[in-house]
Amino acid sequence: MIQQAFVRSALSLSIACFFSSSVFAAGFQVNEHSANGLGRAMAGQAAMPENASVLATNPAALTAFDKAQFSGQVSYLNPEVDIRGEMTTSVGGNTITSDASEEDIAKTAVIPSLFYTSGLNDNLAWGVGLFTSYGLATEYSDDYNALHYADEAEIVSFTVNPALAYKVSDTLSLGVGVNITYADAKISTSIPQVFGTVMGNSALGNLTIVEMSGDDVGYGWNIGVFWQPTDATNLALSYRAETQLTLEGDIKSDLGVLIPDVAELYNQGGSLDLNFAATTELAVDQKINHKWSLQGSINYTDWSTFDKLEANLDSGYDLLLKQEDFEDTWRVSAGVTYLYNDAFTLRAGYAYDEGAVSYAHRSLSIPDTDRHWVSAGATYSLTDNTNIDVAYVYIKGREADVSQQRAIGSIQSDLTATEHAKAHIFSVQVNTAF
Repeated sequence: MIQQAFVRSALSLSIACFFSSSVFAAGFQVNEHSANGLGRAMAGQAAMPENASVLATNPAALTAFDKAQFSGQVSYLNPEVDIRGEMTTSVGGNTITSDASEEDIAKTAVIPSLFYTSGLNDNLAWGVGLFTSYGLATEYSDDYNALHYADEAEIVSFTVNPALAYKVSDTLSLGVGVNITYADAKISTSIPQVFGTVMGNSALGNLTIVEMSGDDVGYGWNIGVFWQPTDATNLALSYRAETQLTLEGDIKSDLGVLIPDVAELYNQGGSLDLNFAATTELAVDQKINHKWSLQGSINYTDWSTFDKLEANLDSGYDLLLKQEDFEDTWRVSAGVTYLYNDAFTLRAGYAYDEGAVSYAHRSLSIPDTDRHWVSAGATYSLTDNTNIDVAYVYIKGREADVSQQRAIGSIQSDLTATEHAKAHIFSVQVNTAF
């Protein structure tokens, strides 16, 4: 009976924590779709039609090109997210204190993107972009003592964004695009080995409490305005609408070997609603003279629309997993561009990026906090029509405290930890006009 209560509690309580990790992964915005933009910490990107990659932030800017444009980019993201903490486990009046520290829980990633744009006539242009805007992957080792709080979470998304731009006048252009987004997610949680020791059954250690995987294709839209009030000033306003996804797949658990009805309940198909938040950007590019220019952006992400997480099983049972209550976020960035000579352009930038998760909802599966960006980049012109962009970005997250409690059967665990996060991004891009 004690073992059955343990299993049932593990499934009903731990599952909620791990579905939240998939949502945070979707909420972890990816900006690695433009090397020239990364060189300025993405400051002013929607107002900077330097190459075809501007499509990802503002379709209206496509009218600025007098030739067909192609851009291919790849970024290498190396996150370093460490957890330092401890956990107390209590059962039957006995208390065990164990280490709850782990290093490098976030996986490295290679993020590609492709863009093409061409004019249809003097006033109309079109283009298509292939890139990603959301994604994250975290994984803890098998011997981590708090696997019932966090084990593995990964989400991959990919967007195809055809767009059309119309030049209303010599100074004003409007743009619209359609977003076709594919997302695939896998989330799991396990029984830590220390719980197997406490229960007197080492075979329980590392059994999967629950694993859910699924995918879906969602649709959205984006619009933009590109205005050049003077020869020295570009202004832009862009909006990318929310994309709604219903991830359909399977939910599995190893614990059915202990309780047969667990196998029946949790080894079946199901779905999970997951929305990618709407974003807005206001951007400016201001030329100072023939060599220097300044860029700036204010970005707003409507995360408050994500308030809860609910799984719908094929059996008809709806499981409210967790109240998330994400908060809307702001990102402010500033950059500078210097035309060194006809062959080299240099860039630098800084950004302050708010996290969407409050202290009350922060967990080991949600390594989200406020971040500082510092970046540098350059462009080298190979020919009159072809150039190469490179960029480096250093991201430093604010230390984030985590406090979680969980009761599984007769076992009570209390976790206190601090998350330390930083990341390095290296990006290279090839652009050509023809």
